[in-house]
Amino acid sequence: MAATEKTNAEIVKELYEAFNRGDLETCVAGFADDITWTEPAGSPLASGTYSGTDDVVENVFAPLDEQFEEFEVVVDRVIDGGDTIVMEGKHRTMPVDGDSFEVPCVHIMDMKGGKVTEFTSYEDTALTQQLMDE
Repeated sequence: MAATEKTNAEIVKELYEAFNRGDLETCVAGFADDITWTEPAGSPLASGTYSGTDDVVENVFAPLDEQFEEFEVVVDRVIDGGDTIVMEGKHRTMPVDGDSFEVPCVHIMDMKGGKVTEFTSYEDTALTQQLMDE
């Protein structure tokens, strides 16, 4: 019996699981080499648009390690739009020098060939900043 191909929604869920267990190698392997990654303007975590996996690792993932003892993406819902996947959830964090907090987020991912080609994050950046300052 032939193995069935995974849907884009299943792939995305597995990428979040890899990220949450600290397996960035598996996570990044799920991105196209030329991924475009956009974080909301004004975010204290990462802000702007990054191109390529090296840029994402250096400017999005590495700062998370510096600022947080723990950073998890809690997936509440995944909406399967075929080549566009939407994740609704929250960032659950434990800052190095503060109390843990959660902030709702939405991620939109465009997929091609089983890889994330474009990633856009939405969150309440003012709330994130307020909670980080407490």
